[in-house]
Amino acid sequence: LFFLMIRRPPRSTLFPYTTLFRSDHMGAASYVIDNMDVEQIIIPKVTDDMIPTTKVYENFLKSVKNKNLKLTAAKPGMTVEAGEGELEIISPVKDYDNLNNYSAAAVLTHGSNKFMFTGDIEKKAEKDIIEAGNLTSADVLKVAHHGSNTSSSKEFLDIVDPDYAVIECGDNSYKHPHEETMERLSEYTDKIYRTDIDGNIVITSDKDGLSVKTEN
Repeated sequence: LFFLMIRRPPRSTLFPYTTLFRSDHMGAASYVIDNMDVEQIIIPKVTDDMIPTTKVYENFLKSVKNKNLKLTAAKPGMTVEAGEGELEIISPVKDYDNLNNYSAAAVLTHGSNKFMFTGDIEKKAEKDIIEAGNLTSADVLKVAHHGSNTSSSKEFLDIVDPDYAVIECGDNSYKHPHEETMERLSEYTDKIYRTDIDGNIVITSDKDGLSVKTEN
């Protein structure tokens, strides 16, 4: 779950954004819905056999029902206003047999700055996004699937060509991020941030460009 803080003095607005049904992506979603004013929830539409049965997802649906909210299916080309910025959904493009590829990848544009959010899309979904003509360059890339080698193909990175890369990861049995992914990313930028090393990562976008602050 990512938070986009839009500062418009004298107030700030917080936009929660989740890309996937998995617990490590939407674990805080029910808390956010219960404790914040939420106007719209956009989630991927998956096949019936892909619908989660986890407690996290059950709590999410309960919170949605208690607030009388509706779920909107994420579709490529859909846009959402985010303060002075705009979030455009670029996937899922097709139906898949892998839940990761249903991630609602999106591009946030704020002035001249662009942020690419990828969820857990793997190389198959990356290829489909490219072939659909939905992929664009971005200043900041949230690296897909915690830096797994199943994602971040050279073809994908060639187009995104990020100046900054952010990897959300921690101590894990999958050994994320994978060395191969780190090597590929280093061909495009030396500004690679990892939550397991840097802690919380805050990237600020304004008329002067981008600035990064880390917890560690």
